[in-house]
Amino acid sequence: MSEKQESCKQCGRCCKAGGPALHTKDLEMVREGKIPLRNLITIKMGELAHNPITGKIAPANVELVKIKGKGKDWDCCYLDATSKNCTIYGHRPEACKVLKCWQPEELLEMVEKDTISRLDILAEDNPIRPLVEEHAKLIRCPDFEEIAALRPNIPEPKRKALQNLVNEDIKLRVFAVQEHQLELSEELFYFGRPLFQLLQQLGAKVRETSEGLELRW
Repeated sequence: MSEKQESCKQCGRCCKAGGPALHTKDLEMVREGKIPLRNLITIKMGELAHNPITGKIAPANVELVKIKGKGKDWDCCYLDATSKNCTIYGHRPEACKVLKCWQPEELLEMVEKDTISRLDILAEDNPIRPLVEEHAKLIRCPDFEEIAALRPNIPEPKRKALQNLVNEDIKLRVFAVQEHQLELSEELFYFGRPLFQLLQQLGAKVRETSEGLELRW
């Protein structure tokens, strides 16, 4: 008979499942720079992501800001692979404090509830905030589940609309990077993953042309 687990064994398995989403209780910690923006990534509302409750990939119902992963398996970037310890344990996010892998109910209750967004983190006078607001307004996630169901027979008008959206996304990102000297690591917080990368996961082939990116299905 196996022994019932009642405490953390520091095996690192939870951290190897990816970084946690941030919640309201984490806001001041992020604003104070204890977790820098370069170590965060935004999951936009509607983006396909793993839902811990269902265990399936589904559109996110809210915008999420998460700690980035690293490596092929997307381990939490704060996991020390050798010791299997958290390198920011003293100021780890609320979800990590609540997490008990042997008793996950409390953490599951937090999924997509009381989470924080990019605009919660960015001060009103932050010079890049207007660009983030514009990007959030103009570059909304398409219905990825519909696209997955239609492929490869996506109607031509929808293909053109997606291609236009992909290029508008790139245009805004390039402007922001040049105007504010952003690094790629920061871009993933401010704007999330590029739309063309999200569509590649659904089978789109991307080709660079003189007029911009071209999608092929």
